[in-house]
Amino acid sequence: MTIRRTGEEECHYDENEEEAFTLRVHHHGRFNEAKNEYIGGEVTYFDWVCIDFLSLLNLDVIAKDLGYRLPLSYYWKEYGENVEYEQEVEDAAMEDCVDPTSYWEQSFEIPEMASEDRDGSESDMHLSEGELNSVDGSEEERRHTPWVRKTYPEFNAETDLKDPKFQVGQVFASADLFRKAVRAHALKQRRAVVFEKNDPNRIRVGCKSENCGWQIFASILSEDRRTFKVKTYTPLHTCAMVFKNGFVNSNMLGRKYVNQWRVNPDWNFAGFAQQLRDDYSVDASLWQYYRARKHAKKLIEGTVKEQYARIWDYCAELRRMNPGSTTQVKCSLDGDIPVFQRIYICLAALRKGWLEGCRRIIGLDGCFIKGQHRGQLLTAVGVDPNNQMYPIAYAVVETENRETWQWFLELLKVDLNINNSHGIAWITDKQKGLIDAITDLFPNSEHRFCVKHLHNNFKVYHKGLLLKQTLWGAATAATEQRFAQKMAYMREVSASAYEWMTDKDPRHWSRAFFKEFPKCDMLCNNYCEGFNSAILEARDKPIITLLEMIRNYLMKRMAKKRVEVDKWHHLVGPKVFKFIEKVKLETSGCHSDFCGNNIFQVRNFEQDQFVVDIQNRTCACRRWQLVGIPCVHAMCVIMTSNMDPIQFVDDCYKKDRYKLAYDPVIYGLNGPSMWPQTGDTPIRCPEFKKQRGRPRKARKLQSDEVRQDGTTRLRKNYVLIHCRRCGQVGHNKKRGRQQKKTPK
Repeated sequence: MTIRRTGEEECHYDENEEEAFTLRVHHHGRFNEAKNEYIGGEVTYFDWVCIDFLSLLNLDVIAKDLGYRLPLSYYWKEYGENVEYEQEVEDAAMEDCVDPTSYWEQSFEIPEMASEDRDGSESDMHLSEGELNSVDGSEEERRHTPWVRKTYPEFNAETDLKDPKFQVGQVFASADLFRKAVRAHALKQRRAVVFEKNDPNRIRVGCKSENCGWQIFASILSEDRRTFKVKTYTPLHTCAMVFKNGFVNSNMLGRKYVNQWRVNPDWNFAGFAQQLRDDYSVDASLWQYYRARKHAKKLIEGTVKEQYARIWDYCAELRRMNPGSTTQVKCSLDGDIPVFQRIYICLAALRKGWLEGCRRIIGLDGCFIKGQHRGQLLTAVGVDPNNQMYPIAYAVVETENRETWQWFLELLKVDLNINNSHGIAWITDKQKGLIDAITDLFPNSEHRFCVKHLHNNFKVYHKGLLLKQTLWGAATAATEQRFAQKMAYMREVSASAYEWMTDKDPRHWSRAFFKEFPKCDMLCNNYCEGFNSAILEARDKPIITLLEMIRNYLMKRMAKKRVEVDKWHHLVGPKVFKFIEKVKLETSGCHSDFCGNNIFQVRNFEQDQFVVDIQNRTCACRRWQLVGIPCVHAMCVIMTSNMDPIQFVDDCYKKDRYKLAYDPVIYGLNGPSMWPQTGDTPIRCPEFKKQRGRPRKARKLQSDEVRQDGTTRLRKNYVLIHCRRCGQVGHNKKRGRQQKKTPK
């Protein structure tokens, strides 16, 4: 590449130099953006520019050769096919300080350049990305100069928004980004600014203070009608800092601190207010905190309507990542638009684990959903070999009644392949419609009622600790003779209580009438209550967030249990082993006598006798048959005979069964952007009716329950309040005064 000044002999190219051309450089003048023309200066020609080795770095080489310091601004122009350039015309034009070209470009894209050979024909060439970024400093590469343009500093939203810095010529990807940068700058510098002109093409911002000269002006570029460039900027603020800024609103704070709420959803007002003081020296109100948190939750979880609209896609992703899982959605129709009613989910890993490793007893329960769109969460929970809960399936329904329970149990029956109901046991509360649904679908199954809920109904009419203990004594009695003794005692204590209990079929609530095949003597539905408590945080979330939090909890729980089983020190689980050790201690008051044929007679400290058959694993007290773990009488025989008690534990408690229950894997899901698009009509969220008052989230305690908040005072149960003014029962002095003021 050679340099030629104006007036010097023009370069002539040979036929073998078809890919070489001459580059004309205008410099030492100024560019008029309004008229799009270069004014003044001089012209220098660079001959023998090779089009095969163009590099943007050579622009700086040319500038240095001309005696300029970096950085510089560049403009480029491509020769048009209808434009003819003559040396005389150029020289005459330079005398008038006007360039003869008709249009200058400021594009950031690589232009398609054309060069003329000796015959006047054009040869097009395109520059590859590798050639543009060439850093080869060879002499041959320096002979070419590609396109000439102005390089503007670009504003990066990911890094520069934290502390925006402006300068003339700076470009922004959009008008919204420029506005965000101005607001962020005002908050960072603690200045009050105002948008004096704010339209799609021009934005002018000035300081609110009349004596401050700070201002910035940006307008849209004509090339893409999207990029904004700073044209005017006065950076100096002469006004005082302010500590109350209109830009600090709830939406801005929600976006600003969305990551804090994502990491810590329970971030309280005190921490939020202190963070705001540290960042912007601004005080926040309580309602501003509430609105900011609400906006941040929308950004994290998406709006309620968006989540309902993507239920089909979520179910498709769940089935894709966990093959064999069941998802069932039921909707009502409002014209052609589906409106959400119910969704049922049974993960394949949970179904397989229950079928292969768990006992045939299932607890059913429902709990309230506390979010914007209320409903009920129905759950089916089994018992694992370590006597811990094992969730099987769950469903979100509009309400809890016979129809919804029937729908849930029909799907569960198909998933668990329950063809013969003789081999299944259920334990439930006396839920609405649940008893009838189980009777219809599983007529031959055993149905147990939770004794805790039975006692809650019992104590409404029959109060007192003695009756409570008598009721529980009848429920825990393992033989019919023991049950009859407890009920006779209840009749002596309270005939009305005895009559109330005789209306209840003892097959549903007493161990004396339970079947022995489930190997479980459970009287309370605590496993379902435990599962409801474990997912408490999820129950006030939008629909997909709720389902995902439940799935994540189950996925992590299955993985945790697979790791824990390798740390077992015995063939049975820790809870089962602890129970065996407890039974060993109770054998101190027992004495066994050998009868023959592996049969023993055991006498306890109450001078009561029981026959134990070690070979058939039975005891007259029926506890061994009901549970599958040796009772205190059988344990006395085992310890006296120096045998290992674990060998007499039923196989349903063994380590191998536990591994079968937790070996299946619940696989994770991709984010919403990776979900398959089913193309089904988006589901609309159900109609929301806002109730009066603040929504209740805490469970209403029973009258005899003690609060778990560390209170040191008991509640006044069964206490009659007397008014000191009138002496009547049912109100106090203050309440009576209020009733007196109430107009008739």
